[in-house]
Amino acid sequence: MTDIRRLDDCLSVRDGRLWIEEQDAVELVRRFGSPLFVVSEDQLRRNVRRFREAFARGWPDGPVKVMPAAKANWITAVQRVLASEGCGCDVYSAGELAVALKVGFEPQFISVNGVPKDDRHIRRSVEAGVRLTIDAEDELERIERAAAEAGKTAQVRLRLKPVLSGFIDASNFVPEGLVPTDIAAIAYKGGLSWNEIRAIVPRLRAAKHVELVGFHQHHGRHHPSTRYWEEQMRTYAAEIARTCELLGGYRPREIDIGGGFAIPRDPHNAATDYTAPAQLGALYALSRALQHLGSARRYAALAPLIDAVAMAPNDRPAPTIEAYAAACTATLRRELGRHGIPTAGVTLQLEPGRSIHGNAGIHLATVRALKSTERPIRWKIAALDTTEFWFTGGRYEHHLHDFRVANKADAPAVEKVDVVGRSCYGDRLMPTIRAPRLEVDDVFAFLDTGAYQEVSCSNFNAMPRPAAVLVTGAEAAVIRRRETEKDVFRRDEIPAHLRKGARR
Repeated sequence: MTDIRRLDDCLSVRDGRLWIEEQDAVELVRRFGSPLFVVSEDQLRRNVRRFREAFARGWPDGPVKVMPAAKANWITAVQRVLASEGCGCDVYSAGELAVALKVGFEPQFISVNGVPKDDRHIRRSVEAGVRLTIDAEDELERIERAAAEAGKTAQVRLRLKPVLSGFIDASNFVPEGLVPTDIAAIAYKGGLSWNEIRAIVPRLRAAKHVELVGFHQHHGRHHPSTRYWEEQMRTYAAEIARTCELLGGYRPREIDIGGGFAIPRDPHNAATDYTAPAQLGALYALSRALQHLGSARRYAALAPLIDAVAMAPNDRPAPTIEAYAAACTATLRRELGRHGIPTAGVTLQLEPGRSIHGNAGIHLATVRALKSTERPIRWKIAALDTTEFWFTGGRYEHHLHDFRVANKADAPAVEKVDVVGRSCYGDRLMPTIRAPRLEVDDVFAFLDTGAYQEVSCSNFNAMPRPAAVLVTGAEAAVIRRRETEKDVFRRDEIPAHLRKGARR
């Protein structure tokens, strides 16, 4: 009889091995190769449905549309799954727009965000009939011109930038942990300040080929708490109200609250230990103080301290989707009512990225080498066949992912190890963690890698990027093939004067 222990909706441990849905992770590596990105179709669908149902409960006034951020995972098959769920789509770039149109999202539910937008991107958006979010003063004139040339009326929203003056907790986007969230949000490029709104509104009211359908905001994941979302909704409602007044009593048909909800296990910023500078400073001071003892005695004194330092993934779960939904909808409805903005018939839109994709993905890699030092201090390194350059999104956000050794998923953590990647950088993927005793060919599984990781891979060291596989129940299929060396160099050209002596 199989012993099954569930880790969450899509992950389980069965007889000591990690499974994603009905697929053995070790067998996925055997079949598709290592390293490998894996996405659960079923988990994507579960996440979307939870968001839709939770926000609909809190917003009885009108329709609710979940519009996941394509930037989090724009693989075509993944976007097709979301389109088939009836989602809309938040796109940033022209490439993301192309994917959204290709897989079948309804144009009126494609939200084109971002700054700057070039004229070609604006023209294509107008011609496709998608929603354009105005995010800079000059965009209105360029949208008006593109719409006039196409003989269309462009549907637009204003991206507001309310100041989060009531939330001064440290922003998780700043690794030093010293910047209040309200200041960090002001410094971010996205959104229209009040002086920009005041400059745009008269021109918007005079525009003949542009129709304002509502408002948009997005602050991102500065903090995992529901308090952060309550402050966003409070200030957003106030900004909507004064913009409506400036527009002469305008009433929005759509209100988009953006995204930034945390992944349940929330690896964001977990690699940043704000006490580390003090600890390292103390270690350095002690090291200097002990130098007169000679190297042998100095190392003997320092070794126990170094041996005791270990990192661990976040073990405090983020609020649930239902908790986020309750905080957002209750606060927004109350505050809009307080400002005299009716919500009856208004469509509520949201653009979660990481929280739709994050826990639907894992990354599998294989231990290829083990290195150890016994003297003068103990240090063990496990080198995998993956790299931090295939986790670039997570490195920017200082992620420390939860993990399992897929073929030893029930084994106790008995040793401290530095888990490193294959690039020529230090490439410390999991610094000084406690893990089961590792061996060459063990399969290491990084959890919660469905958002921002695969789509941010680079070719540093001329490394071909890994494949991605979609798991649907007991089935698995490649959705992005493994690169070849030829793929890595396919854009390179050698000028004529350098071709002599080059191999063709």
